[in-house]
Amino acid sequence: MKTEGQQLEMFLTVEQEQAIQEYLNNYDFHFRNNKGDVEKKHQVLVENGFIEGVHFENTFTFKENVTETVSLGGRWYKIEEFETEVTITKYQGGIFLLHDIVDGEDGTNKIIKKSTPFHLTPSGKIECFSIVGSYRSLKPATMLRKIVELNESTKERLVIVNKKDTHFDNAITTLKLEFPNSVGVGRSSEWVQTYNWKNTYHVDIVTVTFVDGSYIQYDVNSFSGEIKIRKVYDVVIEKQTLQDKVNNLKDRLTKV
Repeated sequence: MKTEGQQLEMFLTVEQEQAIQEYLNNYDFHFRNNKGDVEKKHQVLVENGFIEGVHFENTFTFKENVTETVSLGGRWYKIEEFETEVTITKYQGGIFLLHDIVDGEDGTNKIIKKSTPFHLTPSGKIECFSIVGSYRSLKPATMLRKIVELNESTKERLVIVNKKDTHFDNAITTLKLEFPNSVGVGRSSEWVQTYNWKNTYHVDIVTVTFVDGSYIQYDVNSFSGEIKIRKVYDVVIEKQTLQDKVNNLKDRLTKV
């Protein structure tokens, strides 16, 4: 790799020349290290039946003799900050495993490929938390099987997600008809916190809101579509004092 450095000013001090050379050496080291890592991973994957574009992607590219301006030195170094032009081999990207996920960001649920980084151990095993769920290293053949199984389960998840969405859409339509004077009926997520925080999770709910700030929250069963009241917040009742509640109780009992 050709690397050169030239200060934007006319002359370089010895310290600046040393800083430039150190930068170039470090850059060259990282370039060669990344390139070698990608080549080794690519070889292991291909030799073990991984298909590029299906089970992994290689986005690593580089271009030689790229000149750019960099800033070297500064507060934490032995010399004052200065700018210089360097000629390097510019590189970007890497190699990643691919697995299927359900994506619904654009409002339509579909299966897409998601790239995820992985680590190759000295013994040739693969580490990938996103696929395995832990940092346990697996033989390449076992990792390939995990990806295939994950992709199959994603197809099943798509069916479940679509069914759940249909139930929530139906619930929203039903509640809009039941509460025509509401100012909003919509789906949202709510965090459920346990006492020890270990089992904290979130649930999808439908909330009916009213003009005075009152609201009703509903749970919708993802499998059956059954709608159940989760929480009722009535502004009028929440503003009542203890004495107000006593008076209301007296009035109600008097009418019995």
